Amino acid sequence: MMKLRPINPFVQSTFQKYELLRPCFMSEGHFLNQFLWENYYNTKFSCDDIALYLFFERDGKKGAFCPLCSVDNLPEAFQRMEHQFHEIWGTTMNVYLVDTLTKDVWQSTGLLSGFSIHADRDSSDYIYEAEKLKTLSGRALHKKKNLVNSFLREYEGHFSYETLSCANIEEVKEFHEKWLDERRIDDKYNCIDNEEEGVYRLLGNCKSVDCHMGGIRMDGDLVAYTIGSYCPSIQCAFIHIEKANSEIKGLYNYINQQFLIHEFPDAHYVNREDDLGQENLRQAKLSYRPIRLEEKFNIYETT
Repeated sequence: MMKLRPINPFVQSTFQKYELLRPCFMSEGHFLNQFLWENYYNTKFSCDDIALYLFFERDGKKGAFCPLCSVDNLPEAFQRMEHQFHEIWGTTMNVYLVDTLTKDVWQSTGLLSGFSIHADRDSSDYIYEAEKLKTLSGRALHKKKNLVNSFLREYEGHFSYETLSCANIEEVKEFHEKWLDERRIDDKYNCIDNEEEGVYRLLGNCKSVDCHMGGIRMDGDLVAYTIGSYCPSIQCAFIHIEKANSEIKGLYNYINQQFLIHEFPDAHYVNREDDLGQENLRQAKLSYRPIRLEEKFNIYETT
């Protein structure tokens, strides 16, 4: 029987140990994403000699996320999860947000014969080439570069980029509340209040959680901020939160670029997470020309 534990700030080093066991580009395979969304999914974790397991319960039904382990141990991790569902909980096993590599390994070893596999497009992460987002070079990103240049000209002398720290928490909270109030209308998955809870939880544990924060000030006031993390083994920056005053033309484009330049100089790749099926967000993320979508699958037991 696996011992389930909450995802708190003090287990980040434990997660990072298992994160390094195989290349994982999906955001759910990294601590900060799981920490931000723990309350939304009611996620708990357990770890043993081969893997870190993520279980959750919503509406009285148990499920699991993709385990963190080496490629070689993926079949054994599946079997240990199956034992937990069948023998300990007496229920079927459904695994959500499984990356392509894990799905292929499980499928090739015959473990998914009693399961159905469903691609989840709304949860696919957008993966970009970091240098392209930093320089906005090339024809495909010409419009983005024009927006940044227009912002620079129009607000010259009135703005600055700043690496944020725990000392800035209260003003980040204040700006976040204003941003949320304007956007609760278009919330397909009812995630906004849960995201707010996760962000506040992160900000409240600022000194205990390893992350990067940056913001843009305009005439002294915070008008945009973003939070990210970095996985050095795959040289990938993960952008978990990005908020800006949408009335300031080019501001989103500018903080997107500057955050990467200042906080992730060694990144080769950038994961800007999913679009949750929101059409405006999907078009915005596609417009930055991702090099690929990190696909995810939901796997349901049928027998």
